[in-house]
Amino acid sequence: MLRVVKASWGTTSSEIDAAPGDTHIPLTVTLQNIGNLTITGLSAKLLLQQPFTNISYGKVAKSFYEGSIQPGSIATVNFILNIDENATIGEYALKMVIDYLAIVTGVGKTLYIANTCELDIPVFIAGTSYIAVYSVTTSPRIIPPGGNFTLSGTIVNTASTTFNNVNISIYSPVLVRRGSTAIFIGQVDPNIPRPFSFSLQVQRRLPNGTYPITIHITYYDPSLGVSHVNSVATNIHVQQIEVVKPTAPKEKKSFMDIIIDVLIRLLRFFFGFPALIT
Repeated sequence: MLRVVKASWGTTSSEIDAAPGDTHIPLTVTLQNIGNLTITGLSAKLLLQQPFTNISYGKVAKSFYEGSIQPGSIATVNFILNIDENATIGEYALKMVIDYLAIVTGVGKTLYIANTCELDIPVFIAGTSYIAVYSVTTSPRIIPPGGNFTLSGTIVNTASTTFNNVNISIYSPVLVRRGSTAIFIGQVDPNIPRPFSFSLQVQRRLPNGTYPITIHITYYDPSLGVSHVNSVATNIHVQQIEVVKPTAPKEKKSFMDIIIDVLIRLLRFFFGFPALIT
């Protein structure tokens, strides 16, 4: 008696894309009564599997619909979910178990018949990031072992709503944790670039090579109560800088030394033995 009309992230008036790491993200499921009886007392259970959990990280999310659903009419049920940060982008199918009462009316009597049905709910993780990161640079470009460097870049809010509690963190196994590895940005309005900069240091005993660094951003959408997260990977280049010592210049001979040199060579050539000049 029921079918899924649509499943979308967000609300009916404000749909959004879901991404790995999103928490407290609303899932709205629109159902239609395709039977010939009115339905009431509808309760729905969403059976969750990786990468989804409910707000307390459990495996079942529940929702209820208050009121009756006439034949042909639609109703929406809402769930609040978390998405694992390591989720794979793509489409998933979740099982939803629905309990409801079908109303049967007769002459002077109304019967409520309990029914249960299972529906597949298609959900899609798009991987959309609403905060973009660009112009990431390191200075200097080549860092000696134990050296200090600056990592800088810019973020911009590409959504139409303001984000709060924006934090930027830096992660890498080769960093020394002396400098600041987290920055609190706070509020970020749409389409306004916000630069950031970190002063960092690499470990002293690193061999020459290229090493990964992850820029991790968390932010909160107050319009829907959703916490988002996205990460950007970059690299740093570590190389021991060799200091080349300049060669000492040869001492120039005086004119008299040159004349003496020539005379010694002539004596050796004509007489076959070294000459002593005092």
